[in-house]
Amino acid sequence: MNTQRFSYTPMPPFSGGMPVVHVELAHGSSSLTTPALTDSGAAMNLLPFECGEQLGFIWEEQRLSLPMGGLLPDAKAFAVPVTLTLEPFPPIELAFAWVDVSQAKIRVLLGQINFFQHFKVTFTAYEQHFEISSRPA
Repeated sequence: MNTQRFSYTPMPPFSGGMPVVHVELAHGSSSLTTPALTDSGAAMNLLPFECGEQLGFIWEEQRLSLPMGGLLPDAKAFAVPVTLTLEPFPPIELAFAWVDVSQAKIRVLLGQINFFQHFKVTFTAYEQHFEISSRPA
């Protein structure tokens, strides 16, 4: 099992920082590198509107709508397939909820469906780090 340790990222007003990783997201011939919050409390992976557009998704062509809740109960969302690369792990296909909310209001989230189904994540906030391990073969 491959394990990588990451430091928490300082993010005022949070005194201890947040578990953020830089990932590459890709779909077709488009890709982008972006910070993503590793969020064990998020039900699903979340993709802000502009990020989906940068990956080449067209809102009006989406068909698989998703119900949203939590902090985004009024948001519209569609399920989209995205290839995620988090070094040093190999790329994996994940499902993201592409939402009609700006990245000025939300960030890319890595949540239970289905980031946490592919990786073991251990948070050690008091030591300001977290570890991500690949799923055993």
